[in-house]
Amino acid sequence: MKLGAKATLEMLKTRFSKRMLGSKTVLGVDISDRRINLALLKKGKNGIELLKAASGPVPDGAIKDGNVEEPAILSKAIRELKSRNKIRTRQAVVSLVAKPVLMQMMDVPKQVPTRMSKFVQNEVRRCVFLSGKEAALDFYKVGSAKRLTDTRVFIVATDGQKVAELTRACSQAGLSVDAIEPPLLAYTRAFYDKKIATKFDCNVLLAIVRCGVLTLCAFKKQTIDFVRTKDIGKEEISPDELCTWLAEQINMVIKFYDVEVPDSAGKWEITVIADSGQLPDGAEETLKDKTAESNLQVRTAEDACQDTFVGPGSGSVCSSAAAIGLAMKPLVVDGSKLRVNLLPPEAAEVKAVKKHALITANIVAAVLLLMILVSGVLALVIKSVNENIAYKKQAHLLKGTNTLLRKQESIEKQIVQLSGAPGRLNSILSLSHDVDWVRILDDVKGATPKTVQITNLSSKDSSSMRLEGLAVSYEAVRLFVDMLDNSKNIESASLINAEKRSAGDRLVGYSINCFLTSEGKDS
Repeated sequence: MKLGAKATLEMLKTRFSKRMLGSKTVLGVDISDRRINLALLKKGKNGIELLKAASGPVPDGAIKDGNVEEPAILSKAIRELKSRNKIRTRQAVVSLVAKPVLMQMMDVPKQVPTRMSKFVQNEVRRCVFLSGKEAALDFYKVGSAKRLTDTRVFIVATDGQKVAELTRACSQAGLSVDAIEPPLLAYTRAFYDKKIATKFDCNVLLAIVRCGVLTLCAFKKQTIDFVRTKDIGKEEISPDELCTWLAEQINMVIKFYDVEVPDSAGKWEITVIADSGQLPDGAEETLKDKTAESNLQVRTAEDACQDTFVGPGSGSVCSSAAAIGLAMKPLVVDGSKLRVNLLPPEAAEVKAVKKHALITANIVAAVLLLMILVSGVLALVIKSVNENIAYKKQAHLLKGTNTLLRKQESIEKQIVQLSGAPGRLNSILSLSHDVDWVRILDDVKGATPKTVQITNLSSKDSSSMRLEGLAVSYEAVRLFVDMLDNSKNIESASLINAEKRSAGDRLVGYSINCFLTSEGKDS
């Protein structure tokens, strides 16, 4: 019975762990200076499906200069947007809201004097804007650069206090955050299958104009190879001027690859994603002319969704490819392999504790439900048996007194069998009045290990008794014999027999003969 209960609990724990920790529904939360975009994705038999999408403005005062200024205001806006669109999922991946952000490729020397993480931390501390601050940092090894170094890493770092404010806002909004990552990674994940994975004969460049920052990211042979961020500036710049400046930045990257990067494909496919209204009408043709690249596309943040494999046809129409890319993080194997997460370690630990507590609570609830169901089933079975017995008794009354007596005798024998150990103990206790069975049985109880079960106790006279039962091992039987041998009211205990009942049985059957001491007899 103990083994069965333990196996049942383990099975329940495994099922609930898979259900709670391996949830197939995730919410992507993309937050910019102006908009909050939500994308609810579900992974089913037919792949990724867009269940719901929502968008709303960022309230005044919530975000200032690209940082969370008032977490309470931001959390209220997220909570209301979820409630208004009936989105109940708590598991979420959130875009990084912080300025400035260090995001770059770093070459690591062949012989790193310290551990990789320590080396990266030391390099990040040299950033002026992180001087004297606790940095939120993560990095990922992207492989050999085939230059003068063995390894390159992709690094993301920012002020840890700013990430803590974002985490607090999300927690107050009722979100259970799995990860926080820059929008670049979300766009990369969303576009990878259509824009990057199939491009074997050309380089791919993503140019993202967002929240006053230009992010340029180049992929060579389906792997990230170059990252650069440029602050557009606080001064007012017209859409035409921005378009010209953007073309210059793209040409600088192309020229760098033509001159400095060996084995460059020479051909490019360029995708520009810009917030609505930042680029002028006809920006795509202007950029093609100024960069001399015909494979160039301009997407707004809204229509960029058409470049993801989770299109509008899968469900609600989504207005943010970044929100889709964020929600995809726990659901798909990321081809770009950029596994960066800026979620503070303490927040991740609290989340793990909460998940463990939730799993435990669900297991307890399931066990209680199982007990209630079993009790209900037993009650129904007992009721059915009683009704059946009553019916049979009523029917048998017609078959004569002899038949009734035989049935009654059979029922009484069954009752005696079901009584089990108490009946056998009563027969032993009534066997002889000169034996103090209470003391002897108390000794037997104290000497019985937890791994041993007594199924039969018998005595033919007042000087000995015989114990039979089951144990989990031969060692447990020998321990039981030694414990009995050292008991006060048992003079000696000897093992008569110990063997497994069958070849596949794990339990050992035993028989032990005990001689009682004079102290075990009443004076």
